[in-house]
Amino acid sequence: MSEKETYPYKYIKTIRLKDGTIVKLRPIKPEDEPLMLELFKTFSPETIKFRFFLPLREITHEDLVRYCNVDYKNEIAIVAEIKEDNDNKKRLIGVARLIRDRDEKNRAEFAVVVGDPWQGKGLGLKLTRYIMNVAKDMGISEIYSRVMKNNTRSLLLSKKLGFERKDIGLEYLINKRIG
Repeated sequence: MSEKETYPYKYIKTIRLKDGTIVKLRPIKPEDEPLMLELFKTFSPETIKFRFFLPLREITHEDLVRYCNVDYKNEIAIVAEIKEDNDNKKRLIGVARLIRDRDEKNRAEFAVVVGDPWQGKGLGLKLTRYIMNVAKDMGISEIYSRVMKNNTRSLLLSKKLGFERKDIGLEYLINKRIG
């Protein structure tokens, strides 16, 4: 099948952040690898630890291939893209990912990350709400994520959105029924 037949164009949406920045939300594409690498370079060590649970110094080409090549049926990533004023260059500033469970197809794990320069502008909330809508459209009725206990921003956001929280040791498991 061609990209035209499989790419979920229906998930393309334009939003505005608190500071007025216009952001295009769209499903990730394989050719986004260089943009994903640039996004990774904007992450502080704390952001990396909160998202990947490890102190990564770099992201491998294999990781980028895996992150950017999804089937849109069992895994989807929605990227937040802006155009920079000076040269109209596209830049990714955040991403929300959803991975359907293999055994329970109506459940999915999700993760959201925003590049450090764009944190605090409401993008995390908008990406989380949007990935919840995408999940619902995909027939998923429950989403969940692991959140480190000191990740106060994510925990506040999940509380605001009505997620349940369960203590699982070093982390919380947050989940929400959406269907």
